[in-house]
Amino acid sequence: MPAKNLFKRDTLLEAAFKIVRTKGWERLSARSLAKELNCSTMPIYSYIKSMKRLEKELGKKAINLLLTYQTTKRTEQAFFDMGLGYVLFAKEKKNLFRFLFGRGTGRGKYWNRRSILKEFAFKTLIEKMRGDPLFEGFDGESLNNILTKMWIFVHGLAVLINNNAFASASDDDLQALLKETGRFIVKGEKSKNEMDKKSL
Repeated sequence: MPAKNLFKRDTLLEAAFKIVRTKGWERLSARSLAKELNCSTMPIYSYIKSMKRLEKELGKKAINLLLTYQTTKRTEQAFFDMGLGYVLFAKEKKNLFRFLFGRGTGRGKYWNRRSILKEFAFKTLIEKMRGDPLFEGFDGESLNNILTKMWIFVHGLAVLINNNAFASASDDDLQALLKETGRFIVKGEKSKNEMDKKSL
């Protein structure tokens, strides 16, 4: 009969999260967990009913860390903070970013990771955008259009950064690029709305 209560489940999750963060999801196994916790594999199997369930729990921890990055104030506008935080997460937490978004990583089918992130970002950020002078005069549809276009750009930039493209770019460089692109997108949406009004 295996020994019980050798460690708490949170301890196991933290150890598993450390392995994913430092070495990548593909290096996570009962054996690597046992080595990290300095125990045999037997109690590991008794705590982990399935790798799929463990993947989901680790994914939630990774998402929470990403959201912390995105909601940390770094600029004067939440709109840019969300984008910059996303890119910095991809830069500083490479294995976690790949775990969440990398093609072919993980054993599940993303279990709606992307939809969870998008839902949070869109609900939270659009509310903040409504009170920002930068977005004055835009209705909900326009705000959604702006955010969707910015999301596409930010994710693409994050993937490049995660794969060591633009390695020489500083955080200030990234912030300037995000601001320039964001303002361009806002200006484009404003012009589109003005043209639509004239065509009525």
